[in-house]
Amino acid sequence: MRRLLQRLADTDVPAAKIERFLDAEMTRGGGSIRDQVAADMANQLLAALGREPSQTAAATKRLRDRGGWRNLDRRPEDES
Repeated sequence: MRRLLQRLADTDVPAAKIERFLDAEMTRGGGSIRDQVAADMANQLLAALGREPSQTAAATKRLRDRGGWRNLDRRPEDES
């Protein structure tokens, strides 16, 4: 992720555009580009630890929407 961000910064594209790109979702509810990168990093770590890679961008989005690791013991609020 650090290398990706550095390469994006090296393009001289304004930071706001880079953030907008990272927050973009290819499919609604499927997770942003940032979520896809985070899921890929998690899967690489799981594979390195000998576990089955199973993190998806959508699951990463759900975790992020719940407020991160501190709220994993609570059910997310309904989106009514």
